[in-house]
Amino acid sequence: MSADDTPGPKREIPGSSGPVLVFLAVLGLALWMLAQSWQASILDRYEFRQLQTALSIFWMQQEGFRLDYLTPLFGPPWSIPMEFPTYQACVAGLSSLLDLPLEQAGRMVSVIFYLATLPAVYGLLVLAELSPSRRLLALAVVMSSPIYLFYPRTVMIETTALCFAVWFLYAMQRTLQSRSWRWLAATCIFAVLAALTKITTFAVYAVPAAIIALAALRRDSRRDGVLTWVGAGRPAMFAALPVALALGGALWWIAHGDSLKHSNPFAGFLASTELRRWNYGPWALRLEPSFWQHLLANVTQNLLSEGALALSLVCASLASARARWIALTCLAGFFFGPLVFANLYHIHDYYYSANALLLTGAAGVLLASAWDNPRLTAAPRWVIVGVMLVLQLHAFDRGYHYYYWKEAPPPPDLATVIRETVPVDAVVLISGDDWNPLLPYYAQRRAVMVAGGRDQEPNVLDDVVSRLPPRSVAAMVLVGDKVRQDATLVRARAERFGLSTRPFASSDNADLYLPLDAIASAATHLAGRKFLTARVLVTPAGELPMASAKETDTGSLNLALCVPAPFRARSQFGVSLGSIDGLPVLYAHAPSELYFQPPPSARGFSAIAGLPAETFAKPAPEATDGVVVEIFEQQPNGLRRSLLRRHLTPAIRATDRGAQELTYDNGGPFSGPLVFTISPGPEGNLSYDQAYWARIEIR
Repeated sequence: MSADDTPGPKREIPGSSGPVLVFLAVLGLALWMLAQSWQASILDRYEFRQLQTALSIFWMQQEGFRLDYLTPLFGPPWSIPMEFPTYQACVAGLSSLLDLPLEQAGRMVSVIFYLATLPAVYGLLVLAELSPSRRLLALAVVMSSPIYLFYPRTVMIETTALCFAVWFLYAMQRTLQSRSWRWLAATCIFAVLAALTKITTFAVYAVPAAIIALAALRRDSRRDGVLTWVGAGRPAMFAALPVALALGGALWWIAHGDSLKHSNPFAGFLASTELRRWNYGPWALRLEPSFWQHLLANVTQNLLSEGALALSLVCASLASARARWIALTCLAGFFFGPLVFANLYHIHDYYYSANALLLTGAAGVLLASAWDNPRLTAAPRWVIVGVMLVLQLHAFDRGYHYYYWKEAPPPPDLATVIRETVPVDAVVLISGDDWNPLLPYYAQRRAVMVAGGRDQEPNVLDDVVSRLPPRSVAAMVLVGDKVRQDATLVRARAERFGLSTRPFASSDNADLYLPLDAIASAATHLAGRKFLTARVLVTPAGELPMASAKETDTGSLNLALCVPAPFRARSQFGVSLGSIDGLPVLYAHAPSELYFQPPPSARGFSAIAGLPAETFAKPAPEATDGVVVEIFEQQPNGLRRSLLRRHLTPAIRATDRGAQELTYDNGGPFSGPLVFTISPGPEGNLSYDQAYWARIEIR
């Protein structure tokens, strides 16, 4: 049979149970793997892309479905349409219908679309003239690909686009075979959905579709052995119409999205005209050896392992001519993706979710065809299948499996602080984090993100903010040292939006600023709350809680090590002078507080604190579990602001042993007394917490 003959399904032949069992085993294993870490956060791999998609879904649930769906990161009109919201609408609908958490609903929809792809692949395998059981064997190879054991459980559009694209290809094949108008309608629908959902995925499958169409045109243009184009008109129309509609729909959507993005000065960089080089990459990239090395690494690590690739080449020598032709057609589509969208494939491995099916499908076709080669006895067949699947699982284990056993980070606590202190209808201004959706998504608040380092363009920010209702900006987040330490920027923003010039809460890399009139109520609301990755700097609490507080007469102590001297010392066990290695110290067992009135011009302080060696010399439980050293500013409104905090755990962390230098410079005068506190560790255990101060200087 020649390559352009109409293929027909092959009858089942003896020995079908083995391939069927292999398919069922791989399907069961794949479903089990995809169900792992189901409740984990989406902060595992390419969380930026997952968060952006999840953010759009969240706001679709809040506002209802709309073509100009919200991704509120840059201000009005709040919409930056990237892909058509097919996947997002499905997730929002399923989440609301079944009352499922958004992220779990997103994973479920991704898996459903992935599984819905398999029947279309099974139908397409008829082109290789494989019997039903052999087609299942080829499907098993596809499902064993590491990339399909991971990405179908992410909150991403990849499997949705893949499903529509593969069904477009299958419907195209059926249309050209049957000349059915119904199949033509289905082909058009799937083509348009695939192109709108993700044009780069549709483009990959347009290549094998074109090859199938050309083969059909060649076949139908022959009459009595003579080439005639009269008979090719109808199949040509059947092939061209779906593609034309798909491209027309995609171009309309891109133009519509660009108009919305250009309507906001902060979002214009996401327009297709601005992303052309990012999407395609320079032509020279395709000629660089590193490009091909990276492509090969992606293939062998994430798609088809080195050994499985070698076994596929062995099977090619044993497969039928028809199977080899189908495999070459698949390879043409596979290479089309990275060759056209070179930069996208070079940077993001999830783009291979689109074309990995073609590569693994080619391997599956060759294996399934070789299975029936009479030169292979039963033992070699099973060895090849078994080794190929084991090698695929090994490739998964050395790559994506890491994201299953590694615990995904929890949502950031700073987002929780924002969600509980910023009004629902308010806007958060964020600088220093580009357009990372992490905080806006978990905070569930609209944001104006100053992307691309444009913080020194206040006129642009004013243009965006002028489109908001008055006093909409109710919080500011500065991410990264560059903007956090920009005192001029902080003062200008604080004055512009009525914010405090000092942060209300902080994490390791970000500060949250609130309006002056909102700080007291926010501090009261969060009083007593403990966070792992964020710290509320303002508290309504006054003195540290103590079982039996003692007041020490500071005048009776020679406190030359303190400048100025404290005017109050409060503790549970008392404070006393002593020495460590000849160094004068003030012992202050936790819990304890020293109160200082800073000089009028004081802007910072330095201190030395620590725990004596004997407090951690023995193993637990005869050792301290650590103390918290924290310095507060007592504000006129009765609130305390944390200026510096250190958790010292010398029993388990060598760097916390010995005298610890503490320094602070706030850039402005203090507004009230400073309170130097030592409190027990997080467990509240007071044993062996005999801490000390060696020097305190407020300057």
